[in-house]
Amino acid sequence: MKKRLSALLLVVIVLSLICGITAYAVEPRYIYTTSATSTINISSSTAYCKGTARGNSSVTKIEATQYLEKKSGTTWSTVSGCTWSDSASSNSLTISNSKSNLTSGTYRVRTVFKVYSGNNYETVEKISSEATV
Repeated sequence: MKKRLSALLLVVIVLSLICGITAYAVEPRYIYTTSATSTINISSSTAYCKGTARGNSSVTKIEATQYLEKKSGTTWSTVSGCTWSDSASSNSLTISNSKSNLTSGTYRVRTVFKVYSGNNYETVEKISSEATV
């Protein structure tokens, strides 16, 4: 019985390596969105926030809402006055914002995109890595 389980486990590992399957980095597949990112860079207590989304050739519009968030314990809260929105009637959009005079702490940027193909759309949420002041 142990030999069968060991053999089965080996087969699963080999297949996952061949297929590129990982247990920790599963990305959802989107219909219209080809790429989306959200990044933060903090310099001299100023956060520079950027989000970019690109869609395939059927995409007619992209909307974005960006949130600068601060960590408190294990929860994240939006920094007051740091919710921004933008849209573009094309298949790509970059939203960039900044916030100065940040207090010490850990921050991230969460960008939520709505990517439209005609009247249909999909929602894509991207969260940046963490940055500290």
